[in-house]
Amino acid sequence: MTALSSKARRKNMRWLQPNRPLGFSKSMLASVKDSFREAAGFSAEEIISRVQDIRQTASQHSLQRESFSLYCGMVASQVERSFGFKMHDVQIQAMLAGFTGSIVEMQTGEGKTVVTAAMAAVSCLQHAKVHVATTNDYLAQRDYELVQPVFEGLGIKSGLLPSGHDVAQAQSAYDCTITYGPGYQFGFDFLRDQVYLRSNRQSRLGQRTANLIRGFNIESQLMQKIDCHNIMIVDEADSVMIDEAVTPLVISGAARGDENPEPFLLADQLASRLELDKDYTIKLPEKSIEVNEKALNACHDAIEHRDLSLSRPWRLYIRNAVRAQQILHRNVDYVVDDDEVKIVDQYTGRIFDDRTWQDGLHQAVEAKEKLVIKSAPPSVARITRQRYFQRYDQLAGLTGTARQIEFEFNEVYRSQVVCIPTNLPCIRTVEASRFFADREAKIEAVVQSTLDRHRTGQPVLVGTRNIEESKAVYEKLISKGTSAVVLNGLQDKEEADIIAVAGQKGAITIATNMAGRGTDIHIPQECLELGGLHVVGFSPNDSYRIDRQLAGRSARQGRPGSVQFFVAADDETLQMYAPALGKKIARRCDSRGESSTSFSKQVRALQENIEKTKYETRKSMTRQDKWMDQIRETIDKE
Repeated sequence: MTALSSKARRKNMRWLQPNRPLGFSKSMLASVKDSFREAAGFSAEEIISRVQDIRQTASQHSLQRESFSLYCGMVASQVERSFGFKMHDVQIQAMLAGFTGSIVEMQTGEGKTVVTAAMAAVSCLQHAKVHVATTNDYLAQRDYELVQPVFEGLGIKSGLLPSGHDVAQAQSAYDCTITYGPGYQFGFDFLRDQVYLRSNRQSRLGQRTANLIRGFNIESQLMQKIDCHNIMIVDEADSVMIDEAVTPLVISGAARGDENPEPFLLADQLASRLELDKDYTIKLPEKSIEVNEKALNACHDAIEHRDLSLSRPWRLYIRNAVRAQQILHRNVDYVVDDDEVKIVDQYTGRIFDDRTWQDGLHQAVEAKEKLVIKSAPPSVARITRQRYFQRYDQLAGLTGTARQIEFEFNEVYRSQVVCIPTNLPCIRTVEASRFFADREAKIEAVVQSTLDRHRTGQPVLVGTRNIEESKAVYEKLISKGTSAVVLNGLQDKEEADIIAVAGQKGAITIATNMAGRGTDIHIPQECLELGGLHVVGFSPNDSYRIDRQLAGRSARQGRPGSVQFFVAADDETLQMYAPALGKKIARRCDSRGESSTSFSKQVRALQENIEKTKYETRKSMTRQDKWMDQIRETIDKE
């Protein structure tokens, strides 16, 4: 199928009126619904035939409004045939808004997985290749397997990126019209292609000439073909495009022999003797470490008569050792699994099996944990997520929380945010937040509140920030005789089973950050009569959006539910960014360790300031990445 240029496509579809608030004219919704009723009478073969005809016309000629409406109606009809329910008006609105390249804010429980599939199917009218990105490979596989019947019923070829690095399987998936995969996998595959192209450019002239004579096509060896970056549709767009964008994508090469463990072990010993404020300082909230010259000189004296083989400056060994001991915490920033250090995703609580810290930091943590120190592979290619996503002709996405960062979506990705109303009014009860002097007092209150609701049979979900917190709450509840269960990122494969019973009568579930998990908690009728799922926010997150994601696990689709947040003066967010506010809360607490004064407005203002600070960090990182690209291009030309 020959695709028209983006400019030509927009000209051909002016009647869609993408500049309107919802990205389409109000009459378009009614037209699609009329076409849906018409498509209901089509046979399966007729739908496939008509879909192919309209796609062919759209790729070569001007697409008429009537044909577009019929195509959307057939997509909606296929959704009903695959899942047994009709798409709500708000779901059709979200589908159309995404088609125009908008970031759609759609509340949790409103059917974003199905809408994403419908959005991808409709996008095939404008784009030869449609990439659908999720937060991780677990959700990519789950979502793809769920919606694949929709694509099959429309005659659209679709594929799923392999979880491992299998080039042949990846090429097969990218050859499809619609490709599902985790957002980072698309970026890593792009980098692998760039490494391959770079190595080919560096090959001898005679070899390149011989390849040309043999008809060897370099592009045929790539996973992502040159013209495949047409449209990216991102599920949980704020998590993938904003939160995770603080970390660039880095491809590492083969390790250069065995890493000498002695420098890391010695640095770990020396760092344990250094004293905070006397020998080094920690600047918050950046978590930057500065070891003073006197302490560094003492550390240098310790290696003066040693025959150490160093692969980096000695002061970096020391600084990494201090960071490993003072900043990175086990069961918070990382876990030790099968004698390996594995990084924890700070936004979802999931474990990264294939990621490591750079510049010797990962080895410093291994030394701290008394593990075998593995070789650090060199970095051979990198790109920020912002720069990768900007390669696409069009970006669209869905998330339950986009309004707070609408400016960044527009500034960085040139994408407008469209807010879709819920199908039914939300009746969630938001109870006043409670404030405590320290974490111990807060845990007691959380446990007591959970037990009070547990006695009535109301299901409770306790959302914690990290694995350490989830374990502390879990152990306290177990000691009280409950049968609480914990979900903290170590049980990806068991997640569906754990979540399946989280809404049952009397259930108590403790989970690390639920943002981006994409799971639906079923609430039976008897529990709805008890008030529905009650969500406990154990700590405020740095981002108010993540708090909203957690709250959105209850009271879905117009059903009852409730949420309440608990805040302690020594919570990480307060200690890191506003220690003065933490002290103020502690001073206002009574003998039981709880304050009768509300500090909700101050906490919300703090979260907004943190968001602004992190936005500037992401912006600076993108500028630096762009500058590095210019340097590489100059070197390549020379």
